[in-house]
Amino acid sequence: MGRCRKRLCLAIVALVPLTAGPVFSQQRSDPIGAMIKVSVFDRAQQIFVGRMRSDQMACYVREEGSSHSLDIGVTADHSFIRLETGDSREATPKPPVRVFAGKQGSNRVGNNEYASDEYALLQEYVGDIEYFVPNPDRGDFVLVARGDAKAFLEMVARARTEFVVVQSATNKKSTDIVAIYKFTNAKVLALLSCARSRLQ
Repeated sequence: MGRCRKRLCLAIVALVPLTAGPVFSQQRSDPIGAMIKVSVFDRAQQIFVGRMRSDQMACYVREEGSSHSLDIGVTADHSFIRLETGDSREATPKPPVRVFAGKQGSNRVGNNEYASDEYALLQEYVGDIEYFVPNPDRGDFVLVARGDAKAFLEMVARARTEFVVVQSATNKKSTDIVAIYKFTNAKVLALLSCARSRLQ
């Protein structure tokens, strides 16, 4: 599966308490950067400890395909999903945005069923989200969640075999998505354990 209807995976986390209401922003820079692996925390769950562009340490999981790389991680003060893909950008939702695990809808034409641009809500993350689009021509994006890391990661795990969806609150057809393949609740617990052990 590739970008959008063929696009690829994502994930998010955070360790500070939830605020009263979500705050969303869209920015151009990449606050995470390519992760540099420093060590392995849990070989069975494929949890790594790495260094971000800012030299801050993070625990993360990587999902990779032939044309993408997705890091799902947590630092001492936020969680994130960082997607790199060779695909061209199809849409950039305008803030404010919603972030949720979504199931892609379908349309039937005659005897054939086609994937639609609409996503049914499976589980929403209601904490603060920052949405970064480092390159307006490519499908790469970064989500930084400042709130309940466990709730954010559980939302990502709920998207397994489906999508994490970034949707414009004012135009539901304007979405950015990433498919989640292997991220599970067991990986959520392992990431949080890594953060407690290595990042506190």
